[in-house]
Amino acid sequence: MSTEEKKKHGAGAFVLAGISFIPLIGVLTGILCILNAVIARRPNSKLLGILGFSGIMVSVILYGVILPNMFKNIDFSKQFEPHAISSMTSLVRNIEYIKLQSGAYPESMEEVRASLKEGEMVFSYDVSGPATMGETQRDFYYEVINDGNNYLLFGIGADATPFTEDDIYPLIDPAKDKNIGWVKSK
Repeated sequence: MSTEEKKKHGAGAFVLAGISFIPLIGVLTGILCILNAVIARRPNSKLLGILGFSGIMVSVILYGVILPNMFKNIDFSKQFEPHAISSMTSLVRNIEYIKLQSGAYPESMEEVRASLKEGEMVFSYDVSGPATMGETQRDFYYEVINDGNNYLLFGIGADATPFTEDDIYPLIDPAKDKNIGWVKSK
């Protein structure tokens, strides 16, 4: 082995440079390769630095460009709709039970929650639309109408505005559930 070859970076440094192409994990090894190339200043340091930088760029491109574009067309607000529909369907049962017991529909979701027995769980918060961090949980839209004979209950959907096309409703069979007070619209 000549003295010039002894001055070059060894195979271990280039293995590290190869590891830098592993997304995310490789960023640290890429930085180490660049630092090693800058500090050691050996004949093949430029190649080592270029490989380390290239490995870092693989992570930057993958996580900064490719992955966000893969997920940009996915509507994550739709992921919670089945849960919201199931919750509203359970709420209809509870609201109807309250009417049987008291003779009137509850005036608000707070009244529905207050009527629950200890340990009984009914999810009354609307997860069908977007929520921002720090915002208090939003109730499903609930309104007693027609002089207390009927009520509206629905999730406001992704636009967070009631009475629009993206509202979601409980699963109610009009034929089987014709004696309940829930109605879809005023």
